[in-house]
Amino acid sequence: MSESTLAALEARLRELEDVREINELFQRWHHACTGGFSGKEAGRMEALECLTEDATIELKGMHEPGKGPRGREQYTKFWEYFVGDDGPLPYVFQTAIPTTVVVTGDTAREEHSMLCFAQLRGMKPSIGLSQRINDLVRTPKGWRISKTTIVGGISFNVDELKGPLNALKPLTERTPWKYEG
Repeated sequence: MSESTLAALEARLRELEDVREINELFQRWHHACTGGFSGKEAGRMEALECLTEDATIELKGMHEPGKGPRGREQYTKFWEYFVGDDGPLPYVFQTAIPTTVVVTGDTAREEHSMLCFAQLRGMKPSIGLSQRINDLVRTPKGWRISKTTIVGGISFNVDELKGPLNALKPLTERTPWKYEG
């Protein structure tokens, strides 16, 4: 086997390993966001382990472009508002359906459609399909999300969620994160 063929195979193998690691990272992200049933709380803080220290979260309809929480302190405060059976978003089930990953050296872009079943307190449950774009960087701990953006989608309400749902704890008073430009 020639050196150029071997180098091409090694590059392809690295790309395949990178794509696999990125897809597994998003599985961990969605798994940590999902809960409200079978004793597992929604929006667990372990999701934040998937982010870089300076990451940004932007959700269309909630944040204007460039005005989502940025950096560990801001996105942790943003996340803490929603976490758990005693928060405003106690029921969530989300997953990615098909993903596209493009790796360019030590950066990557991952895009997927996200299917989400959710229920905010006092609201009807909803089912939504949204588009998500994620920028990633290779770190010493592996691939991490540097920016996660929900760019839009559609949803509709349903009458009720069924399953082994957690009993709601009393709502804990919380202050949502706000952009302070």
